[in-house]
Amino acid sequence: MGLVKTDTAGGIATIALDRPDKRNALNAELRRDLIAAVGAALADDAAQALVLTGAGGHFCAGGDIDSMAGLTPRTARARMKDGQRLVRLVHDCEKPIVAAVEGFAVGAGAGLVLLTDSIVIAEGATVGFPFFRVGLVPDFALLHTLPRRVGAARARDLLLFARMVAANDAVATGIADHLAPKGGAVARATELARELAAMPPHAFGLAKRQLALAPLSFDAALEAEAMAQSLCFLGEELTEGRKAFQEKRAPRFR
Repeated sequence: MGLVKTDTAGGIATIALDRPDKRNALNAELRRDLIAAVGAALADDAAQALVLTGAGGHFCAGGDIDSMAGLTPRTARARMKDGQRLVRLVHDCEKPIVAAVEGFAVGAGAGLVLLTDSIVIAEGATVGFPFFRVGLVPDFALLHTLPRRVGAARARDLLLFARMVAANDAVATGIADHLAPKGGAVARATELARELAAMPPHAFGLAKRQLALAPLSFDAALEAEAMAQSLCFLGEELTEGRKAFQEKRAPRFR
């Protein structure tokens, strides 16, 4: 995985896009290395949560424009399907995953960030949606994820006007969740990942799947809730949670 760095320590897998000379712009090799790295972390029992970040002071400058030259309808579709493998892998991940954003997270980079559970952005960083400036439509599931984060009207404004959003405004509008000092995004994201890793993993994964299905009708939401909670009632996590409550201590789910 030559364009991705992975380090697993203390139960946290830190996965860094590592193409700093291109601000970690996504080309075919980086996409495939990232798919392999995320897949390996999901399969690794030692990795209880993931932190997704970028090397060299930037998260990701989006899709590599140079790699878009000479595409045919067939190769363009293959490129999109390749990117969507990564989108589905991150979106469907039942382990906690936290994004740590320094510098630019624009285009597909912004899309990748918005697939995670919690987003830390450093002061001086920028999240942007400049697709129209290069003649493209938003991708990496942004037409799905952004309205769910900020509401339909604000998402429409951000996407149609190809907005670039500074860190403070990203937190204020709900694009990001936590503001960190410049250079401190990974440290803060790691703290949050550890906090999420302490949650009951089975219940956490079930809740993530239900959140991914929203919005549901009232009846459908109650039915999904009943099925998920029934599984939790029969699981070891509830046994440990009840015991910890009775013994007045923090639960140990792992």
